[in-house]
Amino acid sequence: MSVQSRNSFVHEPHRLATPATPRLTLTQRMAEMFVVWRGRIAARRYLAELDARSLREAGISPAAAAYECGKPFWQKMGTLR
Repeated sequence: MSVQSRNSFVHEPHRLATPATPRLTLTQRMAEMFVVWRGRIAARRYLAELDARSLREAGISPAAAAYECGKPFWQKMGTLR
């Protein structure tokens, strides 16, 4: 390896670095977390209100819907099929 090729390699790390994304503050991250949690609560309440016929039409088993509705809001939504 020549000195010239070695030096060009040493001066290229900035090309490999990914652009920095702006970091969110703690308050912003908490606000996003609460929005996600509220969405999970609403989705699980809606799922609990569906009758067996509607669940079958959507391809969701009643057992999977009952299991998903019983989860706490901080856990991710699972697959329903």
